[in-house]
Amino acid sequence: MKKLFAILTLFFTTNLSFLSAEPNYSFYLNRRNEEGREYSNSRHWVTIARNGGRWELRLPTFDELRDLDFDENDIQENKDGFEIHFHWGSGRYSHHEILFFKEIEDEPCLFKIESHYTENSWDKNGDWNGIQEYENMLVNPPVKISRLGTKKIINILGGYDCLPKLICRDSDYDKAFEDKIMHIEVSHDWGEGKRIQNLEYVYGRNPDGAFGFRESYEPPYLGIKRKHFELVDLNFDGYDDILILAGYTMNGAQPAYDAYFWNERKERYDFNPDFWKDIGPTYIKCDEINRLLYSSWNTTHGLIYYDIYEWNESEEKYKQTGQLYYNYTMDLYSENQKYSDRHEEWDENDPTVLEFEELPARWKRALKYKHFVLDFEGN
Repeated sequence: MKKLFAILTLFFTTNLSFLSAEPNYSFYLNRRNEEGREYSNSRHWVTIARNGGRWELRLPTFDELRDLDFDENDIQENKDGFEIHFHWGSGRYSHHEILFFKEIEDEPCLFKIESHYTENSWDKNGDWNGIQEYENMLVNPPVKISRLGTKKIINILGGYDCLPKLICRDSDYDKAFEDKIMHIEVSHDWGEGKRIQNLEYVYGRNPDGAFGFRESYEPPYLGIKRKHFELVDLNFDGYDDILILAGYTMNGAQPAYDAYFWNERKERYDFNPDFWKDIGPTYIKCDEINRLLYSSWNTTHGLIYYDIYEWNESEEKYKQTGQLYYNYTMDLYSENQKYSDRHEEWDENDPTVLEFEELPARWKRALKYKHFVLDFEGN
């Protein structure tokens, strides 16, 4: 079911109340002109303010989306925070989308979407015989409003035309391997579709892949039973990137990943760009709300290393911001690098040696965060 974020077409300031209480939020909309190299757009922005906090949403234009109906009553406070209603569709199809926000770590986050879809049709007697569908979807992890750009909004709601569409037409996709080549078609959903790029991923034989540029992982132990890719915004730019389980290291001990990143300037996917080669490729986790990647890797001497990477937008690369060492024979953790030494016994009385409950919140979040489906279903 396609979903669509709508355009706000009015200029207003309003304070809304919930259950007769004083309003917590104020909402302000205005229109700004955007000048491109070959175009000029008039785009609406909505500002949300509360207790000194101030956040903006940059909304899609009418050219980027389709018919909609919106007025000031479609922004409402609720018991969790606030919600925004959108009505769109044309001809036989109509949609009503509700985006729910609540504050997490002092910033509104999109955490739930309700979608109501109607396909209108009438029988030969003129009686309505339409189809109605309802979907309630949790956004997990929630998306901070400061990270909810126009492209991300369209992506979350399944909008038209703006984002690349990906499909694998191989007959053995998500089935037992017939061959070790996965073909991915990239296109825009314009009319019959505009072909952008054909990707050909060869398992175990990509010279710039996980088992090519990382010589310590040679030879590859594939251990993969089916072709599969997963879409995830790995660099938090609003576009889906492609994560592929490349194989397993250390005779099947841990999964390693290859990735295609969407290059907005070139309108194409780039395979394992240099910034991806700078991170550990195993056991990848993506924490979108905090714009972090996590990875971990096993050693042969009783330790597991956990890494945290932050995306640096200005330099367009990842920066490692922490490493944690886990002694799985003693069930203890430390951020102290001396505990990375081979076969070293840990001193339980050392204040840098911690149990899980004593770890900083960022490490607890990293350890509890789920790996990708690929780890469990792609092998």
